[in-house]
Amino acid sequence: MTGPNSATAEKPFTIDTFAEFWAAPKLDPGDNNLAEDVVGYWPGRYGTVSGIEEYVGILAKLLDAVPDLTLAVAEHAESGEYIFVRWIASGTGRGGSFEFTGIDRIKVVDGKVKENYIRFDIAEFEEATGVSLSA
Repeated sequence: MTGPNSATAEKPFTIDTFAEFWAAPKLDPGDNNLAEDVVGYWPGRYGTVSGIEEYVGILAKLLDAVPDLTLAVAEHAESGEYIFVRWIASGTGRGGSFEFTGIDRIKVVDGKVKENYIRFDIAEFEEATGVSLSA
């Protein structure tokens, strides 16, 4: 899971903008960190989404379901136009506070997110949050 930059529209997407966004997620239509043809590969029923509207739509659904969802960067690496990040998600779900981990592999072209593979344990997410992602 990654989102557009909530700091400034001109700032290129980096691990720092990922961390800033997920520390206090807020979707802003004026943000400019996603390529027009961004593709997101989500686990579960969301599957592949294309374009800014669909990509941000998934983030909005997740944040509506878990309003206090945050991700903290545990580790990251960069290789050319790719950013790899292991994150720790936390928030409040049906059973109270939760924490679990996942990974994103983000392709950045010209400072914008072009592609993102998001991976985490769907069963763990569903149990923690009460939100179904199963296909």
